[in-house]
Amino acid sequence: AGQIFSLCAFNTNAAAAYLKLYNKASAPTVGTDTPVQVYTIPGATTGGGFVLPIPVCGITFGTGIALATTTGAADSDTGAVAASEVVVSYSYK
Repeated sequence: AGQIFSLCAFNTNAAAAYLKLYNKASAPTVGTDTPVQVYTIPGATTGGGFVLPIPVCGITFGTGIALATTTGAADSDTGAVAASEVVVSYSYK
């Protein structure tokens, strides 16, 4: 369990990718588990992305913080992002 206070995600593919956050204590089953938040990571071959500070209390996850990236926005999407194409970092407590 914990709280996320910032997210940074960058993508070197021309197409957008999607960062999905799950309230789980284990790795998510992408396409089956339902994410609690989904963020679009803009695509750009020169590097696209976002930096998101989350004020004061952060995003709370009562069970655990798990994440995945996919090529589609739908909760059921299982499209795999290529290796080294997306980089995600976050601060948590």
